[in-house]
Amino acid sequence: MTCSRRRWRSGSLRPLVTTLSCIRYTLGPSAQLSHPEPEVIDPFIFAYNSIVRKGVNCRTTQPGRRRSFIIGGAFSAIALVVMWSILSWCRWRSTRDSFGMASRLKRFKYHDLSIATDRFSDEKKIGAGGFGVVYSGSLKTDQPVAVKKILKDSRGEFKDFLAELDAIGRTGHGNVVRLEGWCCSINNFMFWCLRRQNVKLFLVYELVPNGNLHQHLHERAEVLTWAKRYKIVKGIGSALHYLHHLCKPSILHRDVKPSNILLDHDFNAKLGDFGLSRVARENEDSSMLTAMAIGTADYMDPQCRKHGQVKLRSSSDVYSFGIVLLEIVHGENNPDLVRKLHTDRPETFAKDVADKKLAGQFDKTEMERVIVLAIRCSERDENQRPSMVAAMQFLENGGELPPATADRSTPL
Repeated sequence: MTCSRRRWRSGSLRPLVTTLSCIRYTLGPSAQLSHPEPEVIDPFIFAYNSIVRKGVNCRTTQPGRRRSFIIGGAFSAIALVVMWSILSWCRWRSTRDSFGMASRLKRFKYHDLSIATDRFSDEKKIGAGGFGVVYSGSLKTDQPVAVKKILKDSRGEFKDFLAELDAIGRTGHGNVVRLEGWCCSINNFMFWCLRRQNVKLFLVYELVPNGNLHQHLHERAEVLTWAKRYKIVKGIGSALHYLHHLCKPSILHRDVKPSNILLDHDFNAKLGDFGLSRVARENEDSSMLTAMAIGTADYMDPQCRKHGQVKLRSSSDVYSFGIVLLEIVHGENNPDLVRKLHTDRPETFAKDVADKKLAGQFDKTEMERVIVLAIRCSERDENQRPSMVAAMQFLENGGELPPATADRSTPL
């Protein structure tokens, strides 16, 4: 290692800095100590070299810091996604369970219903209306079912689903279609905060395989015999008697019509489609039962044919029942016939009113009872209509048919 000496040439205005360049010790016979020789350097160069070294150190640490930022950001993003997923899942489960919260019915999986109905293909469609589309299907257990896909109402809600689940979930009668369970499917549940969830609701019913009363009266070539018609009449009456008087709390159907009366292979009638039904709550007075006027016009109580809120009574179902009876007897829905029978009742009205396709093949006593009951049930004055208790007694035994004025004080 050698010592060096540098000096700036004379005349330079730059200050001189002396540093120790080296210390050399020589051991030997002529040992001598070599003192440090001064080295003169430029302080600006010294400062520049220091800054450069620090800059190099900074550059060498930047990739490490960047890597730390990336790793930290990635972990933060993952944690945020996990937390959002957990929150969304909890929200999804809460929304799904809220639809059937009060029901003890079975909740079906959407995947099973999709397989049962061939992914809800048009070939499996057996009915459609303003409140839903119905598909036939077969579950894994080979159980035939009817799957009703509920449509949203005009406000984008599912009040019809809740009404139907609440009403028919309480029933258990041979003339009321049996509800097997329900299903709720929610897609896009991660975007619940933006209200972009795709909610699908389904009701699963027993499959009643022989179509509905409307089809047998108006669409099928085979004539429905009087014996079958009378059996259907008593079945519908039994269903309404059960809903009005034996269910606790009682239930209003509000949409009694031939297309909602299903038939099995033995022509037992089963009342279905409870989308407009209303369950009377305990301690709820009948005069306080109100709802929007809605239903099928040809079968709707005249007292309900107005805009806005209307009072709901069991007599409205009784009126619809009377119109359906006349259609069963006559073979068609004829408003003029209803008015005529209320103003001018011919002596041979059974023969004149009976469906011509029956060709006179009917029991005259039964025919007359059904016609008289239909006229009384379809009175414009609700106080002149009988209760379903009196109606069923009249069908079985005949006799007097008192109005249900006494029932006006009781709910439904």
